[in-house]
Amino acid sequence: MAKLPPPPHFRTLLCVSLLVAAPLAHAGEIKTLMKDMKLAMQGAMSSTTIPELRGYVTRLESDAQRASHQPYRSDPSTYDEGMQALQQELAEVDRAIQADDMDAAKRALRRINGTRKHYHDLLG
Repeated sequence: MAKLPPPPHFRTLLCVSLLVAAPLAHAGEIKTLMKDMKLAMQGAMSSTTIPELRGYVTRLESDAQRASHQPYRSDPSTYDEGMQALQQELAEVDRAIQADDMDAAKRALRRINGTRKHYHDLLG
């Protein structure tokens, strides 16, 4: 018995479902990165040594870099602005780490938390 091709409406349904799933996959990636950033931030804030802090900040920077390349459909300009602000503030944390100044690094991390709240409010 020969196998029949799927009916045309099945192919249309498949294409539509793939188009709908693509943005959700990106949203899932952003959500995963944001959760990891939250954990890295908690680890950084509880760090007691510069090397420990540096490890968490490196993780934050990596996640921020990956998140900045993810498309954000509902308000891309605000999302991009928030990602740029985060990267600038992480650079400030790096400067404090290079200066071996744990207090300044943690103050900069607290500012990042305020920026995070601000942009989360803007983006809903």
